Amino acid sequence: MKRLMSVLLIAILFASCSSDDDNNDPPQATIVGAWTLTEANVEIPMDLNGDGTADRNFMNEVPCFVGTVAFTGNGTFSQTFSTLEEVVVNGQTTYTCNGTTATTGTYTLNGNQLTTTTDEPDPVTTTTTINLSGNTLKATIEFGNFGDVELVYSRN
Repeated sequence: MKRLMSVLLIAILFASCSSDDDNNDPPQATIVGAWTLTEANVEIPMDLNGDGTADRNFMNEVPCFVGTVAFTGNGTFSQTFSTLEEVVVNGQTTYTCNGTTATTGTYTLNGNQLTTTTDEPDPVTTTTTINLSGNTLKATIEFGNFGDVELVYSRN
């Protein structure tokens, strides 16, 4: 009987000392890692590839356009995007890819506010609201004649 009481006391002790790891909160997503651009959705659908079908996803209209971004745990980032060349022939505008542009810098993430500062002779700091859900990262930026563009990345 004495042994049974000891076992019960130990069981009660472990049950009452549950760790904070046992809460039901979902795990927090992290931005750290490598991401590949999967969509670049413009406000107004356009037909840039001349197939007769307008699409909001710029990447469907200009398939050579690609982008990546990587965030490290120590607050740095690097990104690449295709360099676009606009060509107008007989009033028809097309885009071709001509290499890539790379950017590096530092970042901070405060809630859903991502602030980046580029490593350039004249650093540029921008703050963007992001939506980070599992393996999907979304951000909306203003991009010249295209207006607001929603960038959708998938974790590698």
